[in-house]
Amino acid sequence: MDKIRIALVGGGPSALAIVKKLLCCEPSRFSVDIFERNTSLGKGMPYSEEGASAEHITNISSDELAPFDETLAQWLGKQSHAYLASHGIDKGSLHVKHVIPRLLFGDYLNAQFEVLIFKATSKGLNINLHLHSNVLDIKRSANRQTSDVQTVSGWVTGFDKVIVCTGHSWPRSNEGNVAGYFDSPYPPQKLHHKYNHPVALKGSSLTAIDAIRTLSKANGRFYHDHEKLKYKRADDVPNFKMKMHSLDGLLPNIRFHLDDPLVSDEGMLTEQQIAEHRANNDGFLSLDFIFEHNFKKVLDKRDNTFYQKIADKNLEQFTDWMLESRKAFDPFTLFKIECIQAQQSIKHEQTLQWKEVLALLSFTINHPAKYLCAEDTLRLHKKLLPLIGLMIANIPQPSAEQLLALYESGVLDVIPVNENSSVQIKGDHCFMYHYENSAKKSIATQYQTFIDCTGQKHLPMKAFPFKSMFGIDDTEKVLPACVRFKDKAQGEKHQTTDPEKVKVGADGEYYLTLHGFAINDEYQPLLANGHPNERYFMMAVPFISGFNPDYSGFDFCEQVSTIIVDKLCADVPLRPGS
Repeated sequence: MDKIRIALVGGGPSALAIVKKLLCCEPSRFSVDIFERNTSLGKGMPYSEEGASAEHITNISSDELAPFDETLAQWLGKQSHAYLASHGIDKGSLHVKHVIPRLLFGDYLNAQFEVLIFKATSKGLNINLHLHSNVLDIKRSANRQTSDVQTVSGWVTGFDKVIVCTGHSWPRSNEGNVAGYFDSPYPPQKLHHKYNHPVALKGSSLTAIDAIRTLSKANGRFYHDHEKLKYKRADDVPNFKMKMHSLDGLLPNIRFHLDDPLVSDEGMLTEQQIAEHRANNDGFLSLDFIFEHNFKKVLDKRDNTFYQKIADKNLEQFTDWMLESRKAFDPFTLFKIECIQAQQSIKHEQTLQWKEVLALLSFTINHPAKYLCAEDTLRLHKKLLPLIGLMIANIPQPSAEQLLALYESGVLDVIPVNENSSVQIKGDHCFMYHYENSAKKSIATQYQTFIDCTGQKHLPMKAFPFKSMFGIDDTEKVLPACVRFKDKAQGEKHQTTDPEKVKVGADGEYYLTLHGFAINDEYQPLLANGHPNERYFMMAVPFISGFNPDYSGFDFCEQVSTIIVDKLCADVPLRPGS
């Protein structure tokens, strides 16, 4: 009865990371209830049938995962030839750089969760599983000290802490109401049909790659001709084609060798250095400061030749230079060049330093991004994040080969569009895609099928599913994510042009409203009085993206689970003699 009771809402990779971390502290002090809407743990959306079919593969290999008791490579080595063959894997060809089908990877995560649950028993960590249990609501208990969780089976009461780790969310707006319109390509089974017409895809992220793999499998086949991958449409869909509408025609990066596969902040600014900088900068973290120290200075040490090319460039000049240099190439010409570069990088185990350091910059800027001023936040979203989004997507080599085969067979086109491109719904199977081409000419193209592939959306607080968790009374209301303008004149100017996003606070300062909840450094939602709600932790990435603009999978889970469990352990006094 003296255990701290924790509810994990969601049983995917985030919950897996939390349990792993709890076992490394004093586990006997805790009791954990895991609520998972599916029948297995660890998989989440990306590695279950909610987000993958047999054709989808990971963009992460064994050496890029923080290890459990056994690495992915070790677990694969224990599996039977027949089981791996059923997933298209030749056991004899396995290596630590192997990327595998996502459903197979989900089985690995589920197996690791089962191992942790077995270990928990011997270490005194009580774990209660609520599988196939959809959470409907969360509310403060009558005693005002704990929280209750509602499932379809009723209320489970008396939790000291609730960690919301519900993962990806793909709300539907037009899908289901307009035939031929898809708000996302998930679950992929819904796309597995014949399309004897061009299909419009919006976006070129990994989400678009998922859609392309599903559509191409349903409407034709890949084959090898003299060791070269090719693609042939099915005979009954001679007009099948995929039109990928990409901002400025840019395609994402391709996986390459990493010197530092387990992302870390070694060589980056320390928390103390950031705190000292903020103390001398009106509480703000300067985007230029972190760009100089966590990108340019690190790059100078790792690749001085490349550094000399950018030594005199500020953030805007650097991002413009990189994006313009990519736009100078035909999309697939550049894609072919980068395929060769990536292959050579992996073959010779030589990283592409500037790309690796840019990924490290993204990782290190994510957690303290809440301390940027509004001016820098706007710069981050306008300039740096679009480049980072391209560079850290890391398309796996097999997917890159498929894209090239589809392009060379005339089945896949990349359509460069401007940032104001839009889709007009005219009726069932009738969509007009409006955009400007590179010559600033307005184009409108009609499609029968449209798929939004722009990836996980940043979701507003009003979309949060657990309505009773906040706002029951004034003491429970939470703050939306927002950042202050350093220059009032800039705040006033932006409010004039965008009054919905820029508000005047009670202190008379101007604030830029961001997506989702305001959270502190321990991922606890902030109440209206500025203090954290001590009962709750938020790992639901679509709802904290205002303060955490980049949440890249397992790196995020590893970092944030450490922070949350450290906070839990700090709040729980050790037993005598511990």
